[in-house]
Amino acid sequence: MAVLQAALDAFNRNDLEALKNYVDKNITYIIRGQGKVAGTYRGQEAVARALKKVKELTGGTMFALPEVVLMGENAVMAYMRVSGQRPDGRTYDQYQAYLYRFNQGKLVEGQTIPVDQMAFEQFFQD
Repeated sequence: MAVLQAALDAFNRNDLEALKNYVDKNITYIIRGQGKVAGTYRGQEAVARALKKVKELTGGTMFALPEVVLMGENAVMAYMRVSGQRPDGRTYDQYQAYLYRFNQGKLVEGQTIPVDQMAFEQFFQD
């Protein structure tokens, strides 16, 4: 849980460079849905670019707060309240589920699963 909390803290303070310390170089990360930021990202740099895009589109306001966290030996399932604002004034304040798998203290697989896909996609569309 400490690795997840440190990674989440780095994301929330917009320190994507620090976030790389907690992510395996060969990570696979999926953002579910059909919208602008959805997709499968492979490798640390691809994941960093995807998260940078999220931060840029929201002017650095995208923020996640865990409400429920379930842990297994090398996996974490989290239910988080996620909020952010686009420069045009659109806001996002919804729940998302996250599935994370760790190996040797690094995130090797992750998924973002927006509960309200439509709201997530509308928030990020042009």
